[in-house]
Amino acid sequence: MENEKLNIFLYNWWRSIDRSIFITTIFLLLIGCIISFGATPSIATKYNLEPNYFVKKHFIFAPFTLFFIFFVSLFSKLGIKRLFLLTFLISIFFIFYSFLIGIENKGSIRWVSFFGYSFQPSEFLKVSFIIICAWIFSSKNYFKIVNNQIISFFLYLFISSLILSQPDFSMFVIISIVYFSQLFISGLKWKWVLSFILFFSFIFLAAYFFMSNVKNRIDNFLFSTGDNYQISKSIDAIKEGGLIGKGPGLGTVKENLPDSHTDFIFSVIAEEFGLITCLFIISVFAYLIFKIFKRIKGENYLFVIICVSGLAIQLGSQIFINIGSTIGFIPTTGTTLPFISYGGSSMISTALNLGVILALTRVNYKDNMSPNEKEF
Repeated sequence: MENEKLNIFLYNWWRSIDRSIFITTIFLLLIGCIISFGATPSIATKYNLEPNYFVKKHFIFAPFTLFFIFFVSLFSKLGIKRLFLLTFLISIFFIFYSFLIGIENKGSIRWVSFFGYSFQPSEFLKVSFIIICAWIFSSKNYFKIVNNQIISFFLYLFISSLILSQPDFSMFVIISIVYFSQLFISGLKWKWVLSFILFFSFIFLAAYFFMSNVKNRIDNFLFSTGDNYQISKSIDAIKEGGLIGKGPGLGTVKENLPDSHTDFIFSVIAEEFGLITCLFIISVFAYLIFKIFKRIKGENYLFVIICVSGLAIQLGSQIFINIGSTIGFIPTTGTTLPFISYGGSSMISTALNLGVILALTRVNYKDNMSPNEKEF
């Protein structure tokens, strides 16, 4: 009897979700697992670790990623709001915690260690902030004294100040892109859109003049004023790979390329699997983003429109920034390639992103629920 209930439950879940989004996500996760065999052993050796250390950890993260996608996809709209309000508050707590007892890496304090586990709280703040903003934008009737867009803007300033204090400029850029996109989607007038763009431009200029790491990266990108070692090695790897690549695990440039298993994973793919594989992976990502936007076409529930659009834009921005910095199109950043790069925080954060998208675009076959669905 219990098995029958479980089978019915899983069958209803499978029918209710967008299967093309889910299957594409699984496919990207499998690509990441395959790539880890070639990209991570040289890095592990540099740190005097067992060659397959990162491979094994990546394969541990993968089932957890699948679990979080499935688990979050079960929640109702109300359940999503409550879950990520809690996630938002916990993430803020750990960012403050990182300022006190954080792990410094390359001049930034983005990581915390808690009961033996290291993670990056801003990765979870990023997703939860998008959902909270969508909640605020879609709740116009609840804020009669203060405009909901003003409330969201002060929240954006608060979150931005935390992210820039770490400092993590690439995360700030992604959050800003998504926030202003959500503002526009929620129906903001053009004059306010332009005002916010000018404000962002002011923040960008302030970061350039007062944050040395931002200034150095931009100057180096525009005027080649500093060390271009990373980007030059990345482009060398892409050139070495040609159309079909050298073969899995046969790349050599990655051995001298810092962060080849995280920020520069795309150059490893180019060297070992070639340009054709790179274009294929880009097309898979493009298909995923397209299917997400197609899924909300005709959606009437404002929260779903703003939230899913924001999550899709965040995913697309992160992909663009990672690949763009790898090929020298934009300054180098510390942004990972979703599901492909090594990193537990990044993988779980992306899993939460896709889990929410699946949850909010779910079709219920058991009964006809109103937009204000029952709580999970």
